[in-house]
Amino acid sequence: MKVYLLIISLLVMSFISCTKNTGITVTKPESNLILSKMQSGTWQNATANGNALTITGNNGYDGNYTFDSPVLAIGGVYKNDSAVGNSYILTVPMGPDLAVVEMNKKGKDAVDAILDVLDDEGGEAVIGNLINSIMQNGAANIDLSDADKILANTNLSPEKYEQIESILTASSGGFTGGDIIN
Repeated sequence: MKVYLLIISLLVMSFISCTKNTGITVTKPESNLILSKMQSGTWQNATANGNALTITGNNGYDGNYTFDSPVLAIGGVYKNDSAVGNSYILTVPMGPDLAVVEMNKKGKDAVDAILDVLDDEGGEAVIGNLINSIMQNGAANIDLSDADKILANTNLSPEKYEQIESILTASSGGFTGGDIIN
């Protein structure tokens, strides 16, 4: 009888300990983490101070930029202060480097539309693949009508895949350059 009570007691204790709320919540990094880096980050040729980003000594990206919007928990969009018209850069801190993708209004609208459709559900993977493709192939050489390369390994539902494919095709010509600022 004592053995049964001991076993029952152990089972009850293990059940309680397994279901006890320890107060720890596992979450993904929030945009606040990246936003703090984007508001006070320093790289060799770039400095973020509040909503201002200044890039110096780099091919074609020198200038002042004003923060426009966050991109999930991976980066931010800045408007080029010195450009005439709608010129933006998508920035992603990568340790000691800052990845920069230059885009016009069409590219910014595509990023916004992708985030509206996906939000946290695959958005980071799609934007990450888009940035990676631009960095590897150059903006002039990227074929946005071939969504398979950009949407590879994103596990999107067929409906969302089609929506993002349509957005990417419509944004052709919206991304005009990409570089690593270090």
